[in-house]
Amino acid sequence: MRMGMRMTGWLALGLGVSGAVLFTVVAAGATTETSQDAAALRGDADRGRVLFEAYTCYGCHGYTGETGFGPRLNPPRHDQAEFVQYLRNPRNPRRMPPYQQDDASDQKLADIFAYLTSLPSASPEAESIPLLQAILTGDENADNPPH
Repeated sequence: MRMGMRMTGWLALGLGVSGAVLFTVVAAGATTETSQDAAALRGDADRGRVLFEAYTCYGCHGYTGETGFGPRLNPPRHDQAEFVQYLRNPRNPRRMPPYQQDDASDQKLADIFAYLTSLPSASPEAESIPLLQAILTGDENADNPPH
């Protein structure tokens, strides 16, 4: 009798683990599918700006996506699918809240991504900084720029 109960316990544990693994695989597949669908959506930058403000993204990322204690979003380092995937399943949900479909549709996230990609970078291009160019090219006048 004791042997049968032990086997039943192991069987229940095995079924529980199998169920958890199956759930994880199915959930991961659903998330990937959502990301692929989200990548196909065309975002609207004007709506994205309104949503960026409504979701208070600027609180961590700044109004231009370049400042704040959150990571820089301007320019985006990922494509739209990766952006949506990260918002759905952030690495650290205590620092970045997850946005599920009920919170933010794929279209809304595509709009926010379009807004971020429409922002001009506040950082100047290296070619537009004369002193930097002089240093990089070995110009002897770099030490004494004109006044």
